Amino acid sequence: MPGVYAIDDDGDLTLLHEYQDGEYSLEDLLEEFGFGRTEEDPENGDAVVVLEAKELRELKVNAHAYSFDYDEGFIAMCLDIERHSSGMTDDDVRLVSID
Repeated sequence: MPGVYAIDDDGDLTLLHEYQDGEYSLEDLLEEFGFGRTEEDPENGDAVVVLEAKELRELKVNAHAYSFDYDEGFIAMCLDIERHSSGMTDDDVRLVSID
């Protein structure tokens, strides 16, 4: 299913956000909000976006503050990622986009 997935320590994927209609992608977090860094998954070479705990805390604030400036799907994606990570304390989150 096309969407944004979290990668756990075992390499298992959890769907966080199913892509909606619109012009947005996971990589927009880097371009639009300046959050995250990219890494290459050593197992399959896919691009992985890594968000640090501080960025995850700021994600919800930015999503609400800029909700009228960005695609509705992009804001929903940000909130879904933040919701997933809200129980984590200081852990980075590794995300991958599957089309």
